[in-house]
Amino acid sequence: MHDCKVSVIIPVYNGERFLRQCLDSVIRQTLSPIEIILINDVSTDGTQVIIDEYQVGDDRLNVIQLEKNVGVSAARNAGLDEATGEYVIFLDADDYWDSDGLLQQLYDRAVYEQADFISFGFCCVDEAGEQTASYVEVPAVIDLQQRDNWQIKYNVWAKLISRELLEAHRIRFVPSLIMGEDALFSIALYCNAKKLVTVDDAAYCYRLNPMGANMSQWNSAKLMDTVRWFEMAVPLIRGSALYVHRPDVLQSVMTERLKMLFKKLGPMVLELLSDQQQRDFFALWKHCFEQYDRSYFDERFQSDPAIDLYRQLLALLKKNDLAGLLTFFSSESNRLNTADNLQVVTLAQQQAVQLGQDLLQVNKAHIRCDFGSGVIITLPMEKAHQLARQLIANQNPKITLRFDG
Repeated sequence: MHDCKVSVIIPVYNGERFLRQCLDSVIRQTLSPIEIILINDVSTDGTQVIIDEYQVGDDRLNVIQLEKNVGVSAARNAGLDEATGEYVIFLDADDYWDSDGLLQQLYDRAVYEQADFISFGFCCVDEAGEQTASYVEVPAVIDLQQRDNWQIKYNVWAKLISRELLEAHRIRFVPSLIMGEDALFSIALYCNAKKLVTVDDAAYCYRLNPMGANMSQWNSAKLMDTVRWFEMAVPLIRGSALYVHRPDVLQSVMTERLKMLFKKLGPMVLELLSDQQQRDFFALWKHCFEQYDRSYFDERFQSDPAIDLYRQLLALLKKNDLAGLLTFFSSESNRLNTADNLQVVTLAQQQAVQLGQDLLQVNKAHIRCDFGSGVIITLPMEKAHQLARQLIANQNPKITLRFDG
């Protein structure tokens, strides 16, 4: 398709249950010059029957039959290599769009703004097809290298991306990563793009825990992969054009990883890794955090009740004190403090609406919210404004907010 405006890339493995709903939402799009690239990752159910059915009725379908099962990252890469559109967008086979005009809206805005990519909202759908939550973007046109009131969104779906950007920087997924491949791809986008546009249409319907999703538990390979991810992300950011203007982006990613290590990964080390793997795991994390700016840490953790524990963790990593780290993560006080780091506040509807209106008036990179009863949360402006919109739209007599860290 020489005039293809958008390439829709849909990897599918055993997707017969929801594939029709997915494809129908694409075929109904009012933007006609599109291609629908379906990558069948050696499905063993009735997926191919459905693909054949739709391919007969619509010549915009381009079907790639893989010879062996390669996983979603390699399947998406196959779709990217085949794409011809000005822009590409990813859609998982168990998800769908609930707006027939979505691609037209996104494409028109991308062309008008000359955007490198557009990020839009999404809603969550349960097994019964009911929408359970909605997440919207604050509409904006963002110069990524200058403005600081944005954060990296790690999902690759709910984004319309310039194919020129992807090809110029050869941005692809890393199939060997078991964990975090979407996040690494997204970081590459933000690091190489100049202009991001956000729109508040929550038209992507993300299905929670669909049949066939990977529900396997954490294991040693996945745990070690979190460090491999970090080792790939740090030089990727440091070597980008974005880092020249915004070195704080690296610190932001490190902050998120520190929280992940503290809350989730560290305690699992004791159960899942051998003695040698534990030494390797923490040595690699130490290496990654050698570039962590303490002043940035102090700013971002100033309102966190577990700040002293974070400081202890950083000190132990700096000394590469394996015995101390294992004691730290196995201690009762650490487990209790980690659990207590979940902060909950309940507001009446009137209070919630008023808070939402107040938050929308604040135009700072980070917004400090005092909910009373000792609950003080600092949020990036984008997150605070997103929260504000949800508070204003709330129709319940009371709303309970939970803040994790």
